[in-house]
Amino acid sequence: MQNLGIDYIVKAFPRIMDGFVITIKISIIALLLSIFFGFIIGVIMTTKNKLINFVLRIFLEAFRLIHPVIWLFIFFFGVAYAFNIQTDNLVVSIVVFTLWGTFEIGDLVRSYIKSLPKSQFEASAAIGLTKVQMYIYVLLPQIIIRITPSIVNLATRLIKTTTLVFLIGVPEVLKVSQSIIQVVYNSNPTSNISFTMYLFLLIIYFIICYPLSLFSKYLERKVLAVS
Repeated sequence: MQNLGIDYIVKAFPRIMDGFVITIKISIIALLLSIFFGFIIGVIMTTKNKLINFVLRIFLEAFRLIHPVIWLFIFFFGVAYAFNIQTDNLVVSIVVFTLWGTFEIGDLVRSYIKSLPKSQFEASAAIGLTKVQMYIYVLLPQIIIRITPSIVNLATRLIKTTTLVFLIGVPEVLKVSQSIIQVVYNSNPTSNISFTMYLFLLIIYFIICYPLSLFSKYLERKVLAVS
């Protein structure tokens, strides 16, 4: 037990959970903001304005193709350098993952709007609905039903990917765990706490993410059944 470092993990359990709270906090805030802004961006992406579509497509591809860790460094160090201010690593983390999620959801919303039959747009206009009313009462309810499985899947990805924020000093679960490992090694070099700690994190992440994955698949089946 001593060599595996289980006793150290038990003692440090509250600290590890504090790290998980920060991880979940970043994920939830980023997800909620992504849903809100994602729907707005998705609707805007259906505009016929070529310039707007071009700019949004550039941002979409940038956040889709460039790894989130690069964006974390760009925002954390770039903003500090450009504006000569002290950047808050937690705020930067939320901003980066919100932008990432926003364009992910925005592209899904855009594709679902484009896939809807023209008869729905024509029928909405025929009964006198404004464009805003058409989106609120006719289109968005359908989009929400179709996109919910993807949102749950995005939540899983956010929880897993937000561990990267430890690279800019956010005291989330991975950073806390690594600091505990270092302290234990300094006092007891023979301890095998690294394996035990990462195995513990693996189990925790599986417990959190696997039910979300099952829930996403369940929703997908429901959406297919409704369709």
